[in-house]
Amino acid sequence: MIAYITDYSSYWTMNSWNGLIGYSRCIKVYKLPLTNEEMDNAYEIICDDNLCEVLWEDLRWLIQEFKDETGISVYTNGRSGGYLVMEGLLNSHIRDGFPVRDEQELKEMRYDDVKAVYKTLRRFDCLYNDMVATLKHYCTLSVEEETYTVIKTRKVFKDVA
Repeated sequence: MIAYITDYSSYWTMNSWNGLIGYSRCIKVYKLPLTNEEMDNAYEIICDDNLCEVLWEDLRWLIQEFKDETGISVYTNGRSGGYLVMEGLLNSHIRDGFPVRDEQELKEMRYDDVKAVYKTLRRFDCLYNDMVATLKHYCTLSVEEETYTVIKTRKVFKDVA
C-alpha cells in the first residue's frame, strides 16, 4: 500500500510557491486511453461549447458524487485544465482537503490510517475511470448540427430611428 501511495501522481496547484499540492490524474485528451477515433471525437466535443457543456454536466455529477462519499473536493487544474486534482494542503492546514503523504509519514502512521489513504486513492482512480468511460460514451454518439432561433426582448429608446 505504501508503494502505491508514494508512487501516486501529485500536482502543485497554481505552482510550487503556494505550498498547495494534491494527488492528481492527468486528463489531457491525448494522454487518455482512447482509440484514434475516440480521440478525434473527444476533440470535437471539447472544442464545441455546447457539446462540452453537456459532457461536463455529467462529469460534474461524478465529481460531486466523489465529494459526497469522501468529503474531498476535486477540481481541474493546469493552464488548460489538464489535471484532475484532489484538494490538498495549504500551508500545513487542511481545508476540505486530503494531504499528500511521503513514505516516512506513511511508515509512522497506523495501519488503518494508511489503509484509509489507499482506499481514498483507489476511489479517486474509480472517479477517473468513470470520467473516461463517460467521455467514451459521448464519443460514440452521433453529432448533428441544429439550426435554432433565439427570440430576445430588449429595451430601445422611443422615437430614435
